[in-house]
Amino acid sequence: MKALSAIEQLVLGAASDDFENLEQIYRSLCLEFSPEKYKPSDPKSFYWREATNAPSLAEIADAIRILTVEGLLEGRTESGAAPNPQGDPAFVWRAWFRATNIQHRKGVAD
Repeated sequence: MKALSAIEQLVLGAASDDFENLEQIYRSLCLEFSPEKYKPSDPKSFYWREATNAPSLAEIADAIRILTVEGLLEGRTESGAAPNPQGDPAFVWRAWFRATNIQHRKGVAD
């Protein structure tokens, strides 16, 4: 198995506990809490900001595709079917992903 890129490692960490879609993975990797304008009493207060050196959406989507092809992520569509990672790459936009048992056994994201 090839060494994982930094972004692939981040994606595996973001999907290590349960199924996450591309949007959730992107948010967890690219946004961080910002206390400057946060007011707990105001639900409209802005308290997320772009993280420093955040990967792009394209880099995250590519990492999800690669990790799924390599068997380190498993995907499920809304209907519960497993996407074909060798086919149309659009599955990255439609499926939900989580780290596989293979990934945990190898200690890839530890």
